[in-house]
Amino acid sequence: MSGTSARLSHRLRVWVDAVGYALVLAVVVTTTAIVLGIATGGEFVRGKTLTFLGGWLLVGYATVRLWPKRRDPERESLSGTRRTRFQRVVRAVPPVRWIRVPPPTDRVRPAGKTFLAGVLTLLVSLVMEVGFGVV
Repeated sequence: MSGTSARLSHRLRVWVDAVGYALVLAVVVTTTAIVLGIATGGEFVRGKTLTFLGGWLLVGYATVRLWPKRRDPERESLSGTRRTRFQRVVRAVPPVRWIRVPPPTDRVRPAGKTFLAGVLTLLVSLVMEVGFGVV
């Protein structure tokens, strides 16, 4: 593999990992919001509102986590070695499970993936309102 195609393959694997994580998280938040909206008697309207709020909560949480802070090399080295249960679930979902995941130092940080999930969740809320007429 040439240098250019190896770099392109590496970047593609990094983004497949990030987008896969964000999609799974967005689906979980959206599904939970819609189920809660329907279960509480508000139908899809309340579900869309909860999806919107869930998207903003994800964006806000990720923004706080992405905020620059003092570097701690010991903590940074430990953060790449632990995997949460959610990350293991994401690794089992295609297409992420079909790729060789880049090393932790090259991946998008979980806070960046969460931010992307928040944007996707807000997009789902917008599509529910504009595309499907849930007002």
